[in-house]
Amino acid sequence: MKKISALSLILLVLGVSLFAAPLSSPAATVNLIRNEVITRTDLDNQMKLYQQAGMSDVSQTEVLESMINEKVFFQGAERDGYMIDDRTLESLYASQKSVIEAQNGITLTQSEFDEIVISQYGSVDAYKRDLRTQAVMQNYVASAKSDMLQNVPEPSDRDIRTWYRQNQTTLFSQGEIQRVSVITMGITGDQSKDSAAFVQMNSIADRIARGTLTFERAVLDYSEDTESKNKGGEVGWLLDSPQTRLSLGDSFVDTVMDMDIGEVSGVIVTPTDYVIAKVTSYMPAKILSLDDPIQPDASMTVREYIREGLLYQNSQILFIEAYQSLLNDLKNQAKINRIVR
Repeated sequence: MKKISALSLILLVLGVSLFAAPLSSPAATVNLIRNEVITRTDLDNQMKLYQQAGMSDVSQTEVLESMINEKVFFQGAERDGYMIDDRTLESLYASQKSVIEAQNGITLTQSEFDEIVISQYGSVDAYKRDLRTQAVMQNYVASAKSDMLQNVPEPSDRDIRTWYRQNQTTLFSQGEIQRVSVITMGITGDQSKDSAAFVQMNSIADRIARGTLTFERAVLDYSEDTESKNKGGEVGWLLDSPQTRLSLGDSFVDTVMDMDIGEVSGVIVTPTDYVIAKVTSYMPAKILSLDDPIQPDASMTVREYIREGLLYQNSQILFIEAYQSLLNDLKNQAKINRIVR
């Protein structure tokens, strides 16, 4: 039998390896602080992501340029010391959890927050990559182009009035609302405790109806809602909306919205509590004017709300212009070779 030389064996193994996993040819190279290759496979995969997102009209040239921009920008951020380390990233992730808790008035365990992130981003790692990208971009652009970001254009009165006219019926249409105070006892899931609480609440409602107990006294003596207890049971304005019905239940909304000012309800069962409600004020449905408060009892008017929104919009436009300016600077400094055109 003919012997296979060591060199032939090496070439045979190498040939099989190359045949099994061919190298993807380059689509472009980028070099600001080091050489990075964007392969045709990278480009094809990115094209698929755009198509899956419904952006099938984006050309291959546009996608490649976007990938080049990302490489150049982050090489610049690394060179100039604006990259985010893992410790800072974890701190940013924790702060996002705190923001959601504060906005919704809830407390989340770490696993509960992770589940929310996964449901929207697919994975915690994907969300953290987005967080890192946003933080690097914000810090780098804000520092390198601070001169461009100093003077955000103030929206004119005409801008505000135009935006108001275009959105008044969709964003500033306020349905009729009732101001409500409550006496509550929580539903625990323990049948014995809940039955006793229901009986006690009915007794309280009966005493209020007969005039032997005032609603305000009952709030102080019996209500378990500590937040409203020192405000006579006041919980704010009730608007009949899908979100309100989802959280408080149809029975509560229908009962309260049909009550007159000063009227006290019987016991209403909500998804979480037994409630006795009192209506203290009423506002009919209307289109808010520019100088109306954005919400009842709020200090901010519709005009101020629109101004802040337009000011933020202007700041975002300015930021994009500053980002593009920084990117152009970096691309002029980098060596870029576009092989696919």
